[in-house]
Amino acid sequence: MSRAISLVPSAARHARTVEDTRSTRYLGMAGEVQALLARWRDAGRRRRSEVRAWQSARTLEDVAVLTAQWLRGLLLFHPNGHRGGPDPETLPLADVLAAANGVGILTNQSQPGELAAFHGRPWRQRAFVTAFVADPSLARALCSRAAGAGLVVRVYRPGSRIDENGKRDAVDVTVWGSRVNTGIGDWVSPRAVRRILPGCDRQAVREVAAAWQVTLIDPEWGRQHGAVAAPQPVHGRVAPGCAKLPRKSASCPSAPIAGQKWPGTFLTHGRAIP
Repeated sequence: MSRAISLVPSAARHARTVEDTRSTRYLGMAGEVQALLARWRDAGRRRRSEVRAWQSARTLEDVAVLTAQWLRGLLLFHPNGHRGGPDPETLPLADVLAAANGVGILTNQSQPGELAAFHGRPWRQRAFVTAFVADPSLARALCSRAAGAGLVVRVYRPGSRIDENGKRDAVDVTVWGSRVNTGIGDWVSPRAVRRILPGCDRQAVREVAAAWQVTLIDPEWGRQHGAVAAPQPVHGRVAPGCAKLPRKSASCPSAPIAGQKWPGTFLTHGRAIP
């Protein structure tokens, strides 16, 4: 049985193999570049669409709905400098925070309680959350239940620079060694609200600036437990008897603003960074 003999020299066969390999590699690189460009174009279109959605918001509730969508990952863009969705530490709490925004509690700043060390010095944090609430009944009910749960409450009526207890100074919530790193709970001016929501419709910004300003602070440093339920309006009223319910029930349709643990509840868009 005769064996087939190739008439192509071995060197030529090797060169052809190398050329074929290079062509395959170049084609693969070209495909990767095209896919990268397609993803870049899709991301650009998505960003423009999301920017338009924030620009079209006309009320505080509209902004809160978009914030809930952002917390759930349905939006990646947030006008307050957040790109790509919430911080990783916020993701486990996204549903709870989205529920709070869904009932008209527009969350703004927050951090979890924590006891740690940073560059050889103790780092202490109190858990807190700040929010804007347009509905006076909802704001009063939220503050009442938070106070009943032992939280420090700072609330400013629309247009008032002094809170309900006659105070106007900030409460220390982050301390690094002997240095106060973060204070919270003071009045937020309309100019500051415009900086919080840059690019949003003026009507929505004015409504947020005219809303009740609510700050809830855990008085204990580093505490990892605590809960308060966010009352939900029912037919224009606040459902009674909803305090301290960890989840929805048939007897009280409340959406929890606080989960079973700090930092579970009041961590929204990240924490204070030194």
